[in-house]
Amino acid sequence: MTQTVVVEKISGIIAGELARVKQTNRFFAEFPQTAKPEDFKWCVHLYHLSKHFGELLKLRWERFPDVDHDVFSTHYEEEKDHAQMLRKWMMDLGLEDPELSQPNYETEHFISLQYRAVASMSENLSLLIVNSTSEGFAHAVYLHATEILKKSGFENLEYWEVHCEADEEHSNVYHLIKDMSDAELQEAEHLVRYTCDTLDKMLNSWFA
Repeated sequence: MTQTVVVEKISGIIAGELARVKQTNRFFAEFPQTAKPEDFKWCVHLYHLSKHFGELLKLRWERFPDVDHDVFSTHYEEEKDHAQMLRKWMMDLGLEDPELSQPNYETEHFISLQYRAVASMSENLSLLIVNSTSEGFAHAVYLHATEILKKSGFENLEYWEVHCEADEEHSNVYHLIKDMSDAELQEAEHLVRYTCDTLDKMLNSWFA
């Protein structure tokens, strides 16, 4: 299966699912329009996701030390401090230390899927699930959040703004996908749809 076919099929799925989520998900429909700290308690789930994301990216880098690109190493290096950035933002806002709480099950499900993607999937599938799909969704999430946070009067937005740029870069990996068999592409389509569904449920749960 040529790279062009893979890109067309997978990018089409992601674009379609993301468009649907942006129209129907409570994260996009009900994101807080105020600067009241109590409206951002949901960030505890994002914190735990961010903390695990750095760790799982490290595992992927260690599992694939000889790949012919630097995406696995640079992705980890750029993400490893982000959880602490969010933790500081939350506590400066007056929220409880997120280390004192646990993420909900929907967030745990997504975290577990990401660990599976780096621990047992092929290099191709890991790129498509962690980067193309998850970071593609994350880019849309952070763009949406940052725009509203700015309008609401927040000034310290370094954590949010850095993701608006970084996640776009991290999701741009289609050029790294190597030739895939028909069976691997079918598996990729299934797993990408599953990842989109898991993301949809997780984001929705933060505002349930």
